[in-house]
Amino acid sequence: MLSSSRLKTGRIINLAVCTVNQWALDFTGNKERILKTCRDAYEKGSKIRLGPELEIPGYNCLDHFHELDTELHSWEILKEIVDESIKMPDLLIITGMPIRYRLGLYNCMVSLANGRLIFVYPKTVLANDDIYREGRWFVSWVHKNKIVDLKLNPDFGFSQETVPFGNGFIESKDGVKIGFEMCEEMWTARSPSNDLALQGVEIICNSSGSHHVLGKSYKRIKQLVLGITSKLGGVYMYSNHRGMDGERVYFDGMSSIAQNNDLYAHIPQFDLEDTCTKNCLINLDKTTVYRGNIASTCQESSRSGDMPIVNFDAILLNSNTINQQLSLPIEVKPLSDVEELCHAPAAWMWHYLRRSKQSGFFLPLSGGQDSSSVALMVRLMYSNDPAYFLEGKKVNSDPSLLCKQILFTCYMGSKNSSQMTRDLAAGLAKDINANHSNIVIDSIVDSCLQTLNFTPQYESPDKREGIALQNLQARTRMLLAYLHAQTDLITQGRTGNLLVLGASNVDESLVGYVTKYDCSSADLNPIGAISKHDIRKFLQYVNSTHKFVHLQGIIDSIPTAELRPLKNGQIVQTDEEDIGLTYNELSEFGKLRKPENLGPVGIFKNLLNFWNEKYNNEQIAQKVEIFFRRYTINRHKATIATPAYHANTYSNDDHRNDHRPFLYPDFTHQFNKIREFVKELNFKK
Repeated sequence: MLSSSRLKTGRIINLAVCTVNQWALDFTGNKERILKTCRDAYEKGSKIRLGPELEIPGYNCLDHFHELDTELHSWEILKEIVDESIKMPDLLIITGMPIRYRLGLYNCMVSLANGRLIFVYPKTVLANDDIYREGRWFVSWVHKNKIVDLKLNPDFGFSQETVPFGNGFIESKDGVKIGFEMCEEMWTARSPSNDLALQGVEIICNSSGSHHVLGKSYKRIKQLVLGITSKLGGVYMYSNHRGMDGERVYFDGMSSIAQNNDLYAHIPQFDLEDTCTKNCLINLDKTTVYRGNIASTCQESSRSGDMPIVNFDAILLNSNTINQQLSLPIEVKPLSDVEELCHAPAAWMWHYLRRSKQSGFFLPLSGGQDSSSVALMVRLMYSNDPAYFLEGKKVNSDPSLLCKQILFTCYMGSKNSSQMTRDLAAGLAKDINANHSNIVIDSIVDSCLQTLNFTPQYESPDKREGIALQNLQARTRMLLAYLHAQTDLITQGRTGNLLVLGASNVDESLVGYVTKYDCSSADLNPIGAISKHDIRKFLQYVNSTHKFVHLQGIIDSIPTAELRPLKNGQIVQTDEEDIGLTYNELSEFGKLRKPENLGPVGIFKNLLNFWNEKYNNEQIAQKVEIFFRRYTINRHKATIATPAYHANTYSNDDHRNDHRPFLYPDFTHQFNKIREFVKELNFKK
């Protein structure tokens, strides 16, 4: 029998999603952040608190998942959360951790309330593409619609001996049906949400560990979260990590609650607080009406087999719904790719700086576009978060003063450096209020050359001499960067060290246009997965939104390494001439190589369509050969590349994203095949 309050107002429930800035293996800190969001949700009157994937140990434990200690400590923290749940009556807490059943380790969502474990949902589809390697540590649950009893270790002191484990859904005492899917499952052709909706499950909870890639987040919310509820109806709760948890990726949150293709709660991508909880008040009857209007879904539901249900003793619906204001749909404006570049690498660096317990950054500032973009990202980092703590003290709320406190830049000039780049570096440092210095490296270079029994010459017919001279300058700068990072704070009477920032873009890394162990070798590289094309767009955007006087000159400058002698004080060396390809061309090569996954012949065929108006067939073939000759010869340099922020799928990160040999053959067969195509095409003409 329906109560009068239900007849008047519907089945009202208060739901909460959260983001937590977890840190792999920081069990104490992770627990505190989880419990804070639970308490926040409870104080807001919420009845379900959903957390991100593997939030107890942290998502990026990587091979630490092979260690039994990781399982042990996860159970210890889970027991503490279960005990604390008694103080938050009828709050359904959904968290995540690895759990072993028989021989296999499973990536699990764990539901608990009122001091008891309710249900464990093991992930059925693992993420094994892009940078993900879940199959290395976990197995997937392949038993559809099957639940078993997981025996609990009595040493942990739970008040129960077993907990249901498997593929099913749960139902509260007052009839609220709640189902589960995890991150990768949402992206599959037949996600669990389809079957759950056909079972009449009203709320689907997704614990996710989804990292930021330019443009991905909008698709995640618009096409998937909202798309699922548009097609199937129902409430979809999505919780994702936000922050840097010890790896190259940045989790960008966007935890959301949607119902019937409308968004009701949303947590921003790039805010920097350790926790955030958003709640909303939803009428579940709207789901019943929405689904009832889709005749095909109702018919499909009648043919659907039953899934196992686990009942639990908690009241989730609001008992007093009179005069309660339901949440209204909201609109979220997606950020453009270039806007995301202003936030994501900066947030990643900020979290690394805090958690590494270092005192700031040191950046060799050359006056070029790459190092200038890194300096600007640091400056924007302070604009984005004026109220956080560093070295145990609250940071200054003025971005300019904070930049002065934390960013140290240095122009490392030589007799091959131009006055123009020296002035641009000093000017930009002044614009952003960084600590800036100028040094000259010639005496160090000359001292090294004195160890030889001859004097190498730039113009020698033996190219090895000129290259050796250029590499010596570049490597000298790396040594000096680390020297200054360890000593610059001494002159200010401050404790601690500085993190060295690198500034090499992905295009240069692809073709090896860097010196091994030069200034590209650093502690962090925020632009290592970003193309020169995107860096230029970033600089132009910042120039339009901030009044940095010297930035336009940097944008207009021609990229140069300045490692060869000037002529009449003018630069004679340019990057694009050295490489034999323009940066825009390198960007196209990079995207065709990955994620398009094309080899030399495949890229040549594609470029015939793209470049046929500006190059003839022979020229296109020549450029393909230039790219791959440089790529294969220099591939070994990528194996020691500085950890870079993972911003794009075209990254050549050797660690997780791009597994390739580092010793290549000459590609004789591939290049001959391209030449045959050229002859055939010319003959047909």
